[in-house]
This record gives sequence, structure tokens and C-alpha cells, in this order.
Amino acid sequence: MLQRRTHRTARTAATALRALKALKALTTLIALALCVTGASAETLHPIKASRQELAGPVFDRADAVHENEDGNDTVDVNTFTSGDKAFQTGVFKSGPVREEIRSAPGYPYTELLVFLSGGAKFTSSDGNVVEAGPGEAVTLPKGWTGVFESTGYTKLYAVYDPEAPAHIGQ
Repeated sequence: MLQRRTHRTARTAATALRALKALKALTTLIALALCVTGASAETLHPIKASRQELAGPVFDRADAVHENEDGNDTVDVNTFTSGDKAFQTGVFKSGPVREEIRSAPGYPYTELLVFLSGGAKFTSSDGNVVEAGPGEAVTLPKGWTGVFESTGYTKLYAVYDPEAPAHIGQ
């Protein structure tokens, strides 16, 4: 009986030693992952765009991107881009526009559009029509095809694309 207890105690000690080594290896892997991903003890803070800023001054920021394509003036202000660049938020202003997205791969990312002013009409490839104006929101799923039309608008947006292509975070 004494011999059986000694064997069981040795087996329990060996199991505990294996568990301790596994824990040490796991701790090392976690520490390595934190170093590789650049994680730090930096405190993250909420990002706010006030009602007053959204009424216009946000588009005067130094990082605002002003473009003119086919006579349509736009201004884009990125307010947040995740570290993996899969998620982005911002404020966007556009003049009159009509864009046809007819073929695959369709709309390049999933986007939530919340209209602050103006609005848009979305006509899907099957003829379904959705219109949205100030205070309303539309979600365009990645791959959507159809026609996007507007006489001009200002929107808050949130974009998600797990493939994080080059258009996110520029």
C-alpha cells in the first residue's frame, strides 16, 4: 500500500510538472504575441465628433481628404481605423452623384451609412428601392449591386472588411 501511494504521488508530481511547463510555454507564447502585435499598456479612449463639429467644422480639419471626381466634390474625414484596418469610421460629404455598381464583386465592403443631411436612393439589381434621408440609416452589404443616387448628402459611416484591402486606412 505504501508503494502504491508513492507511485501515485510520483505520477501526480509528474503531471503537475507537465502542467507547469505547459503554463510556462503558454505564458511565453502570450508574451511573444503581445510583442508581435505591438500591444502595449496604452490607454484607449472613445472618439467623439460633436454635433457642432458635424455641422461643418469637421470638414476643415487638416486630415480631411478633398476630392473631385467627374465634377462631384467630396470630403472624407476618417475618425477611426482599427489596428487590423478591417474597421473604419468617419464623416463624408458629397455633392450630386450617381454610381452604378453592376458587376461582381459588387460593393467592396460592408458599410453603415447614417445620413446627417441630404439622402440617397439605392436601387438594387433586382429593382428593389430603398430611400433614406436625414436621421435615417442604410447598411450596404459587401457584394451589393445596383445604383446609388443622391442630390448631395453628409453621412457618418462605419466600414467593415475583414480582408482589409488598401482602401481602408488611407
